[in-house]
Amino acid sequence: MQASIEKIVDSMSEEIVSFLQKLVQIPSENPPGNYDEICKFLEKELDRFGFDVQVIDVPEEERQKANLLTPRKNVIAVMKGAGGGKNLIFNSHIDTVPIGDPDKWTYPPFSGAIADGKVYGRGATDSKGRLASYVMAAVALKRSGIPFKGDIIIAATCDEETGGVLGAGYVTNQKLVSGDMVVVEGYSNHIVRAMAGVLQLRIRSNGTPAHAAFKWKGNNAIEKMAKVVQGLAELQKQLENEPSEINGMKFTTVNVGVISGGTKVNVVPDGCEVEVDFRVIPEHSLESIYNRVSSMIHQLQRDDPEMNIEIERVPDFQTNPTVTEENSPLIEELQTAVKEVTGTTLPVVGMLGQSDTRWFIQAGIPGINFGPGTNDNRIHSYDEFMDIEDLISTTKILSILAKNYCGANQFVTE
Repeated sequence: MQASIEKIVDSMSEEIVSFLQKLVQIPSENPPGNYDEICKFLEKELDRFGFDVQVIDVPEEERQKANLLTPRKNVIAVMKGAGGGKNLIFNSHIDTVPIGDPDKWTYPPFSGAIADGKVYGRGATDSKGRLASYVMAAVALKRSGIPFKGDIIIAATCDEETGGVLGAGYVTNQKLVSGDMVVVEGYSNHIVRAMAGVLQLRIRSNGTPAHAAFKWKGNNAIEKMAKVVQGLAELQKQLENEPSEINGMKFTTVNVGVISGGTKVNVVPDGCEVEVDFRVIPEHSLESIYNRVSSMIHQLQRDDPEMNIEIERVPDFQTNPTVTEENSPLIEELQTAVKEVTGTTLPVVGMLGQSDTRWFIQAGIPGINFGPGTNDNRIHSYDEFMDIEDLISTTKILSILAKNYCGANQFVTE
């Protein structure tokens, strides 16, 4: 039976690759987030494949509240089962990061060009390659003729690259999508069961301006901030000695990603600001990390009364760690499908990145991350690609997962 589905996926190989090419050929860079064309394409194609399709327009007032210039849209498509089974969600985002300098791409970034067994272009892996695989896994099961009980839901959501608030966040908070488990964009060489929390801070140093020739009349905000940056570096060393017990997660990281300050080289700067990103392992809480930063800064200010430091949390970038237990039935189901296709199982890991999985977990839907591609596929870089062999193999795994999970009640024999 499994071989039958695998053969169907093999017979669909050209169709799967073509579908991915067409997705790549539709620009959906975020920012700014232009989703009209890709949503229209998905609405038409998924309807043709046999899904019940709904394009969900995020209300204008929500867009305005988020200070976004373009409409936000999400696509929910359901491949209906016979009823009475568990419902499986596949979630992948329709936005991509910008292409950067197009002249630095070997193949045009929206070409979907094929070379050396790979599809090239922005989103080829992240995350249009995953979306193509999820859609075609459901289509393959439908075409196999094997009846299945539960529904297979495709949640193609916007804005993941900028936090997903009006994408997966919106459709889960509004209960526009529901299911018993979700598979969210991930890699084919491991199963991700845990993701780090995210805490981002803006730290501002306030000083007093003066002419550089009379420096003592001022208070140099950049020099005071240098003490804070050094304190953050020391905090990072402490955190390295507090590793996570979850394979792959290492430790909580501290990254000073942006620094700005001063107006002119011969003026004592009266302001300096840094933006700091923390990737927080499940053993830590966002609050505990914030408190450690705050305590460090308060100690610096006690030692140097001329320091005037303000700390602000960035509200759109605060996310608690998400964890699915290693013995979860989700993982067991996926490992079974992996073994049926490859003969082996995959490592189960955590990672310091974040994804839309958190929105589903917060809504009470257990989730893991898995999909075609690896982190060697030049994601977010020039010449992003999807390996076609990986795309087809992973689609086989996902089609078998869908069959097993959604309760196939009849089997096709050879």
